[in-house]
Amino acid sequence: MNILLTGSGGFIGKNLKTWLNEKYNLLTPRSYELDLCDENAVEQYFAEHDINFIIHCGSTGGARDIQDKDTTVDDNLAMVKNLIKYKDEDVRIILFGSGAMYGKDRPLHKVDETEIGKYIPKDLYGQSKLEISKIVDNRNDMLMLNIFACYGYGEKDSRFPSYAINQNLTHKSIEINQNVIFDYLFVGDMSKIIEYFIEHKPKDKIINITPTNSISLNEIAQIVNDISDYESEIIIKNPVMNNEYTGNNALLLNNMPSLEFTSMKEGLKSLYMYNKNKIKEKE
Repeated sequence: MNILLTGSGGFIGKNLKTWLNEKYNLLTPRSYELDLCDENAVEQYFAEHDINFIIHCGSTGGARDIQDKDTTVDDNLAMVKNLIKYKDEDVRIILFGSGAMYGKDRPLHKVDETEIGKYIPKDLYGQSKLEISKIVDNRNDMLMLNIFACYGYGEKDSRFPSYAINQNLTHKSIEINQNVIFDYLFVGDMSKIIEYFIEHKPKDKIINITPTNSISLNEIAQIVNDISDYESEIIIKNPVMNNEYTGNNALLLNNMPSLEFTSMKEGLKSLYMYNKNKIKEKE
């Protein structure tokens, strides 16, 4: 099977490339090699390659503390529409939604897929994912998997799990601006979910992919201290809890009843060793 994997340079894409590379023939053009917003470029790429399946990780916007570009909605929609237009009719697409599509400017407690569209997100990235969900909902060849938070190998050092681990490894305090409860999905579990839906047709078109157990940033920091021989001081600057950001995973477990999630302690222990080795390599 020839799988087109877009966004292979990003955190999710890199991990999927590693996970799927030995099982499938992957086509992994980077954005500078294939501009998915350029309809002519997409048409030419599909004419030159035999593509049997698409995993679309490419997107713009949604970065923390960075304002979305004015073109975020148009760009993300253009990518999806161009892929749909030039793929063969029987080629399925898996792409990613986000908890942002539910409106991350408000508390989200185990929000489920029936809530999509009832609230319009204020950010452009969330709006773009909401618009894409409308396309997915009207097709039978697409699956949208909504990630709320994902952590693991190769994530940005600014992402909280790696930040907490790296602070501990360098014997520094772990600072939390404001504590918040998240659904942190281990990237290995995410990869298993994608592989399952390559091989099995989903029962639903839009599915939250979140672990059953939610966790706060403070609890993550405490687990990092438990893993390590060194205990970092944990400093919470604002004592008021921020908006919860968690999703209901009932549809996911209905599709994959035997799915077992990696515990936060197990996932953080694995990431701890990965980051520890990375620091050693730099020395």
